[in-house]
Amino acid sequence: MDAWVEEKLAQLTIEEKAHMLSGVDVWRTKPIPRLGIPQLKTTDGPVGVRGGTMVDGTTAALTPSAVSLSATWDLNVVAGIGHLLAEEVRDKRADILLAPTVCLHRSPLGGRNFESFSGDDPFLGGKLAASYINAVQSHGIATTIKHFAANDQETRRFVVNQIMTERTLRELHLVPFQIAIRDSNPWCVMATYSKINGVYGSNNKALLTDILRGEWGFDGMVMSDWFGVNSIVPSVEAGLDLEMPGPPRKRGKNLVDAVAKGYMKEDGMDANVRRLLQLIYKTGKHKTPDWVEGEEQAINRPEHREFLRKAAADGIVLLKNEKKTLPLNLETIKSVAFIGPNSRESVAAGGGSASLNPHYRQNPHDQFIENVKDKFPNLEVKHARGCLANKWIPLFPDTCVSPVNGLHGMSMDYFGNMTFSGEPVATVHRKSTLLSCYDNLPKSFVPGMRYSYRATGLLTPKTSGNHTFSLGTCGPGRLLVDGEVLISIWDRTKDSERSEMFMAYASPEVRKNKYMEAGRTYTIVIEGVSRELDPIPVHYTNELYRDEVMDGSRAGFMEEIKTDLLAEAVETAKSVDLVVLVVGKNIEWESEAYDMKSMDLPGDQNKLIEAVIAANPNAIVVNQSGSPVTMPWVEKVDTLLQAWYQGQELGNSLFDVLTGAVNPSGKLPVSFPRQLTDTPTYYNFPGEEDVVMYGEGLFLGYKHYDKTGVKPLFPFGYGLSYTSFEYSNAKLSADVLEESGSIEVSVDIKNTGDRFGKESVQFYVSQITTPGLVRPVKELKGFDKVQLEAGETKTAKAKLDKYACGYWSSKKGSWGVDEEAKFEVLVGRNSQDIVARLQFGVGKGGWRWIN
Repeated sequence: MDAWVEEKLAQLTIEEKAHMLSGVDVWRTKPIPRLGIPQLKTTDGPVGVRGGTMVDGTTAALTPSAVSLSATWDLNVVAGIGHLLAEEVRDKRADILLAPTVCLHRSPLGGRNFESFSGDDPFLGGKLAASYINAVQSHGIATTIKHFAANDQETRRFVVNQIMTERTLRELHLVPFQIAIRDSNPWCVMATYSKINGVYGSNNKALLTDILRGEWGFDGMVMSDWFGVNSIVPSVEAGLDLEMPGPPRKRGKNLVDAVAKGYMKEDGMDANVRRLLQLIYKTGKHKTPDWVEGEEQAINRPEHREFLRKAAADGIVLLKNEKKTLPLNLETIKSVAFIGPNSRESVAAGGGSASLNPHYRQNPHDQFIENVKDKFPNLEVKHARGCLANKWIPLFPDTCVSPVNGLHGMSMDYFGNMTFSGEPVATVHRKSTLLSCYDNLPKSFVPGMRYSYRATGLLTPKTSGNHTFSLGTCGPGRLLVDGEVLISIWDRTKDSERSEMFMAYASPEVRKNKYMEAGRTYTIVIEGVSRELDPIPVHYTNELYRDEVMDGSRAGFMEEIKTDLLAEAVETAKSVDLVVLVVGKNIEWESEAYDMKSMDLPGDQNKLIEAVIAANPNAIVVNQSGSPVTMPWVEKVDTLLQAWYQGQELGNSLFDVLTGAVNPSGKLPVSFPRQLTDTPTYYNFPGEEDVVMYGEGLFLGYKHYDKTGVKPLFPFGYGLSYTSFEYSNAKLSADVLEESGSIEVSVDIKNTGDRFGKESVQFYVSQITTPGLVRPVKELKGFDKVQLEAGETKTAKAKLDKYACGYWSSKKGSWGVDEEAKFEVLVGRNSQDIVARLQFGVGKGGWRWIN
C-alpha cells in the first residue's frame, strides 16, 4: 500500500491535492484520471444502503433501527446486519457506508436516538459497533463511525456549543468510538457539526489529531458531515481529511489560494491526501483505476428477507405479560382487532438521512392476515384507526398518478431559470409528493444557480367531502387544483420562518380545504422556485459561500374523515376476543434535523389506549418508537411490547413474537423514565442561545437512576421472555487483576421453562473502595447472550481488564486505577435486578495510562 500511495502523492499537483480533499458531488470523491486515482462513492446508512439518491432512488433492504439492533444485545445479529449491508453497498456501486452511529441517547427527546447503537451506555454501543464494522469491512467496504463526538441533539446542530468537563467527554461520549477503534479499526470517522467546548468538530485538533490519532492510533480517514466544514486551513491542520459534499465550498481553489497567500504550505495537505489514497487502496479501488460506476441495482434477496425477519424479532422487548396473554394461542381465538394509528401503517424507520425507499413495506394488520390466512382461514381480523397521530398531512395517496405514465406519483419538469420559461431541462417521474431537489437535479444545473420546477399529478378522490391539501416549501411555491391556486407561499425568502419539514429548511406547513367529488379526476400542479441560499462567510477572506443543503417541496392530501374514530375503535374492541393496540411515533416525529418537544405519544393515543382497555381488557399494547414514551396507562395494561422501528419486516417480526414463533429476547438498551422531569438532562436539553451544558456529567441513563434513587419505569437492560432462567455458580477466574491481564467472570444460566429462549446476561463493575474521584455506582463492562433449549444450562462469560476499572483524571491527564482498589462485579438480569456479586482487587501501585 505505501509504495502505491507515495508514488501517487508525489505526482499530484497542488491543485489536484486541494480538490481531492473535497467531494466532487453529493456522494463522490474527486478522481484524478491522469494518475489512475479512482473515485470513491459514499452512501448513507445505518439502517440500509440508499445509494446515490436521497428520495425516489432504487429500493434497498431496510433493516431494523440501530436502537432495535442494540436491544438484541447480540453481536452475531449485528454482524449479520453488517454482512447484509455490505452486499447492498456493492449493489449500489458504492465503497463507503456512512455508518454506524454511536452517540449516546442523552435525552429521550433526541430526534436521532433511533439511529444510534449506544442507548444509555457507551460500552454497549462500542461493542456492537465494532461487530458491525468488522463485518462490513471484511467485504472491502469502508465504514464511517459517526458523529465524532457527542452528536446527541439536533436542535441548532450546526452551531450549538456543547460544554462539558473533560472527564464527561472521556468517560462517556468518546468511549463508544474508542472501543470500536480498539476492537475493529473503522476505515473512516465522520466529524460532528457542533462545537465541543467552543471548537467546531471539523476544526477540533484536540479530538481529531491529539486523541483520535495520537492517543488511540487511528490510521484511517476523517470526513466532515455534509456541509459541516467551518474553515479552510484550520480544518486541514486539525486533521479533517475530506470535505463533503462537493463541489468544494471551503477547499479546492481556496486551499490553493491559501498556499499562495502564505496561510499554509503545500505539504500541509500531504497527510490528508495520503489518508485518502490509503482509503482508496484499502477498498481495492486502486486495482481498477478506470472503473465505471454503472447503474445501481435493487436486489431483493430471499436470504436477506429471512435474516431481517429474525433480527427484527430479536430486538422486540417484552415489557409486561402479567396474565400470560402472550404467546397467543390462535386455536382458541375467533376474532382479533388491530387498533391504533400505526396498526395499518408501515412505520418502519425514523426520518432524515437514515431513511430510504425499501424493497417492500409491511404493516402489522395486513401481515397478521397474510400469516394466518392459510392455517386459520376463519379467524376474523378487524381494524380501526382510533385517532390521528400524524404531524403533517400525509403525502398524496396512490389515487394520485402521473399524467405521463399512469404510475403513482407525479411528473416533474425542471427549468434552468426561475420563471418556468422555455422547454424543461429535464422531466422525471417522482414516486411521491416529497419533491426533494437535492441530489437528483439535472447535471447541467451548477451549484449556486437558481431554478424552477413544476410537478403535475392526476388525483381521483375515493369519497366526496371537504378534503385537506397541504404544502411546505424551501423556496417560493404554490399548489394549484385544476388551474386555481389553492395554497401560495410565493413570497418566501431566505429570512422567512422555517419549520421542521424538509430537514428544517422548509416553511411551516400551510393547509387548505377544498370540496371534492368522489370519482372525479382533478389536475394537481405544484410549482416551486429554488430557495435563496444563505450566505456563509469564509474565515480568511471577504467572500461569501452559499448553503445548499436542501431544497424542494412537500405536498400532502387527506380525504375528510367523517366518522368518530375513537367511538369506532371502542365498538370494534368490544366486538372481538383480543385487541392488538399498535401505537407510537413515526418518521415525522423522530428524525434528523430536529428534536422532539415531548415524550408523550402524539395526538389522542393515550386517550385511545385508555378507552380501548376499558372496552376490552384483553389487549396487547405495541409501542413503535425509537425513544422512551410516557405511559400514563401502564398500570392498566397487562401486556406490553416495545417494537421500535423494525424496517421492512416489521409486520412479520411482530407476528412471530405475538404467536411465539420467536420467543422475545430483546432487552432495553436505554432506561425508560416515568416522565421527562425524572431524566438527568431535564434542565439541560437542548440548551439556550446556542449553548448546552452537560450538567449531568457522568450520570447519564441508568447511572443517574442509580445515583439519585429515582425509579425508572423500566430499567436499562430490562426485558421478559416466554420462558424463565435461573442464574447460579457465578465466579471469577482470579481475585486479583494485573495491569496487562484480564480476569473472566462467568455464571451458569439454566432455562427452567418449557421452550427455547435466549438470555442477555449483564456484568457491571463497581468500585467498592473509596475512589480518588466520584464514580457511578456501577458501569456495564461485559455482556453475553446465551441460547438455551428447555432444561439446558450454559455458561455466560465476559473478560474484564484495566478498561473495566479505570477512570479519567483531568488533573493527571490520564486514565487510572487507584492503588489497592477493590471492585465488585455485579451479575444482573438488568441494571436493577442483580443476582450475584463477586469481588476482586488490583494490588499495589495503581495504574496510569493514556489510551
